[in-house]
Amino acid sequence: MFEDQPIPTFDAEPRNLDTSLSKDSTCSPYRFNSRGYGSHQAITELIRPGTSVLDIGCASGYLMTHLQNSKGCRCVGIEQSREAALVARNAGFRVLNDDALDGIANIAKTDRFDHIVFGDVLEHLVDPMAVLVASRSLLSPSGSVIVSLPNIVSLRARVTIALGIWRYHESGVFDKTHLRFFSVKTGRELLREAGFRITHEEFVGPLTFWGGRHLKFVNGLWPNLLGNQMVFSAQTNESSN
Repeated sequence: MFEDQPIPTFDAEPRNLDTSLSKDSTCSPYRFNSRGYGSHQAITELIRPGTSVLDIGCASGYLMTHLQNSKGCRCVGIEQSREAALVARNAGFRVLNDDALDGIANIAKTDRFDHIVFGDVLEHLVDPMAVLVASRSLLSPSGSVIVSLPNIVSLRARVTIALGIWRYHESGVFDKTHLRFFSVKTGRELLREAGFRITHEEFVGPLTFWGGRHLKFVNGLWPNLLGNQMVFSAQTNESSN
């Protein structure tokens, strides 16, 4: 009786988009969300001004545009979609049109970065562990990876599954292109097993999407329940502080 019921939508991030980005980027549904406090804001706060950033899975370059304009960062991208990579290049960025592993191997010949961003990317990969391990070679001595992952055991996901529904969508935790699913515990384990130590965590969800960053401490009290997305900053075990 439940299978035809609509899935609750109370975890959706606001659709207030950064108007500085190209409006004809139909190749990618992703834009920088400038309202409330979501994963984009959490990622941005973890990046130091004036640093070098590699955005893996950069799509149309929306995050790189924001980091360049707001923090003066030097940004490089890796993007598998030819169309999205072209949009990012047209915005002035150096972008490798490649998959994550090949892109990392190619860029490792010439570059090192202060930050490597995996913004809702690892859950789309067949072997996210291999990609994380490979990325270590691209980090500067004090560099960090910043990883955003959807939480499969958040309140919304639990309610949906409890109703007997598992229906894939264009975006969100039930994105039809997701190959991997993570909770807070398994997200932490992924990073640690890849040779990283977690230095900072943020959990964003409906409370912060609509109420702002001052409510993020509430999400931190029950991250597996209230955190629709998990944002981790981590360094290699050999990194200097």
